[in-house]
Amino acid sequence: MTILRGTCHCRRIEVEFATAQAASDLPLRACDCSFCRRHGAKTTSDPNGKLTILADNGAIERYRFGMRVTDFILCRGCGSYVAAMSREGGNERATLNVVGVAVPELAAREAAPVNLDHETSDSRRERRRKLWTPVEVVERAAA
Repeated sequence: MTILRGTCHCRRIEVEFATAQAASDLPLRACDCSFCRRHGAKTTSDPNGKLTILADNGAIERYRFGMRVTDFILCRGCGSYVAAMSREGGNERATLNVVGVAVPELAAREAAPVNLDHETSDSRRERRRKLWTPVEVVERAAA
């Protein structure tokens, strides 16, 4: 099991990404939507892994746009784009922005460009159910 860790710029949000894949084998995507381009995002996921987002109380800002089927997780302190999350039937899944949380094993790698403009909200939800990582968000008292 590979455990990858990172934090937002101000360290109010930490992530732990557990995967059976080697860091070098994880897919990296560069979505071409305006939000991801403006944040220089490179995202990864593993449907068989687990992402834990540990955040100080009040540190998480959730932002929705477009089809409004995704919560983009941002840090209220520094503005870092941490992850995108989707909830279906009580199950939360996410894709991790390895640049926003500075995961050293991944942030410098090239990402494959991805265009998802052709997706409907249903096909987008189905892709996320199949490909995104199960996620748990844990809020803790601020230090």
